[in-house]
Amino acid sequence: MNKKIGLSILMISILALGVTAVIIEYFGQVTTTLSVVAPIQVEGDTEVSLDAQNDATIAGNELVVTNNADYSIPITVSSTENEYIATTHKGKLTLAEKVVDFGAVKWDLVVDGKTATVDYAIDGEHFTAEISDGAIEGYELIYYKDNSDRYNNPATAIGVADVEGDLPYAEDGNAADIDYCATEEYVTCHGAKIWYVPSNAVTAGVIDWSRADEFLFETALIQYNTEGVVTMYPGMELTLYPLFDLSFPIMYEGDVEISTTIDLFEEV
Repeated sequence: MNKKIGLSILMISILALGVTAVIIEYFGQVTTTLSVVAPIQVEGDTEVSLDAQNDATIAGNELVVTNNADYSIPITVSSTENEYIATTHKGKLTLAEKVVDFGAVKWDLVVDGKTATVDYAIDGEHFTAEISDGAIEGYELIYYKDNSDRYNNPATAIGVADVEGDLPYAEDGNAADIDYCATEEYVTCHGAKIWYVPSNAVTAGVIDWSRADEFLFETALIQYNTEGVVTMYPGMELTLYPLFDLSFPIMYEGDVEISTTIDLFEEV
């Protein structure tokens, strides 16, 4: 009888131990919340209302696209298709006087010098560019396609109306050979140069360099192609706007919504 009682007590003790013992999953745990920020930032009005009439060309509001990452990101600029509206996209670039010094790699801006703003095509069937602010009588816009050895082997000027194909041209030294991020001239490492020069300072594409102090030079390099693909270099800021070419029937009336989208470009 005593043996049975003792065995029962032992079993009760074992059962008690089995109830209170657990296998822990870990010794400690830390929960971290990551706030992921998109590297491409787009600023501007997200909802815009404009009055429109048929056979008119209307500029939309400006957007500022910034790459906050430390690596390059290709983007596309596109807008909703509409049978009555042909939409293209324009970039804005400041041109400015520079201190001409053929012995220096980097030319500084002239303090309080003349400037002009050029609106240029980012996409569309043909490249176009025009001065929207600071026009000077007797001046014209040119595309300056550098040779790889840009100081010892100067290139010729191309009038913007004569540009054919994408910018920069494949044979342009600024397309790949010359890295303006390495020289710390611009955050646009590669691209095309647009200048504003006296028309009589260019003869058959040959530039009169003795008059270079009269030129308004690029303050960044630009890109153009029919697809609207732009490589955003680290720290690069791009100001752009949609341009609507309207061809509504004369009896048409009502609201039409066009969405302009900045998206990541991914090759198919």
